[in-house]
Amino acid sequence: MRDQPLNPDNLSQSAIDHATEHGERLDQRIVRALETAPEPHIPADFAARIAGQLPARRPVSVTPTHYGQNATLAGILVTLAALLILALKPTGHATLGLLESLLSVQFIALAVWLSVWRHRLR
Repeated sequence: MRDQPLNPDNLSQSAIDHATEHGERLDQRIVRALETAPEPHIPADFAARIAGQLPARRPVSVTPTHYGQNATLAGILVTLAALLILALKPTGHATLGLLESLLSVQFIALAVWLSVWRHRLR
C-alpha cells in the first residue's frame, strides 16, 4: 500500500514508474547523507574570539578572611557567658538543668570544631 498511488486509474504507467524512481533516488540521497560523517571546520581565530568575549577576571583576594573562625569564637564566648550566668544562680528547675546541659554540649562541640579547623589549616 505504501508504494501505490492514491488513485491509480488517473495515472499512467510511466508516471507511476517516474514517481517510484524519483522516490528511490530520494531514499538513496537521504541514506547517503545520513551515512556521510561530517567534517568539522574550526576557524583559526576561534579560540581568540571566544577568549575575547569572556569577562575580565576578578582580582584575587590577597588577604584571607576568617569569618567562620570569628563566628565560632563569638559562639564559644556567648555560650561560655550563658553557662556562667546559669551556674551563678542555682535553681531547682529541671528546665534550667537541661538548658545548662545543652549549652555545655554546644560549648564542647564549638571548641572541638574550632580546634580541628585550626589544626587542619597548619
